[in-house]
Amino acid sequence: MSTNKNNLPRIIALPPFFKGKQLRENKYSLDVRAELIVEIDALEVLMRIIPGQKIAVAVTNQGMSNLVEMLKVLIARLRSVGAEPFIVPAISGVQRLSADEQRLALETIGITERAIGAPIYLTMETILIGETPQGIPVFIDRYAYEADGIIVVNRRKLHGGVSSDYKSGLMRMITIGLGKQSSVSMCRSYGSTQITENIAEVARFIVKATNFLFGVAVSENPYQETTHIKLVTSQGLS
Repeated sequence: MSTNKNNLPRIIALPPFFKGKQLRENKYSLDVRAELIVEIDALEVLMRIIPGQKIAVAVTNQGMSNLVEMLKVLIARLRSVGAEPFIVPAISGVQRLSADEQRLALETIGITERAIGAPIYLTMETILIGETPQGIPVFIDRYAYEADGIIVVNRRKLHGGVSSDYKSGLMRMITIGLGKQSSVSMCRSYGSTQITENIAEVARFIVKATNFLFGVAVSENPYQETTHIKLVTSQGLS
């Protein structure tokens, strides 16, 4: 604030303000159903499924656009080859959620047995399936471990601005989501400064030691619009 010759405050008029609006390109339009079907058919991954096999489809409660629609397509395609799919919550293991709390977390994003067309199996029980080469114990959701096949669905993420498959949403979901609280504790106890590497190491072990079928990596733009869907097999995560 300036003063005049009498040392009194001088009021300075502010420049006029004008209303504005944020400009952006037209909303990204992707046929999520068609895109996912094309990916599934191109990979021919469902051809390996034997009728009657139980397939665990792991999902998280993180906000992801079109998740319900993608799950409905995936469940329908699994049933078309005779599989018996079910949903497994792969919620962050930071908190130990009861079965009711897990169900509520999924319901808040629209995932219910009626909406998806498949049962939801809920537990915080994990199975110790071995140790990584670095000696980290590896845990996995009991229902997922007992299934004849495992599929995970999540956003493809980059952490720390580094482009690496081992730091993607799929890898973190396999380790932390399926491993629940047990995996979080183990990865941290073996070096908090190396937690990213520990997560990747555990995920690679799970992919090789279980009946892992594939991951559905979903890309979104800053407006949370689905821009790409890609199926990633165990080879792509190893």
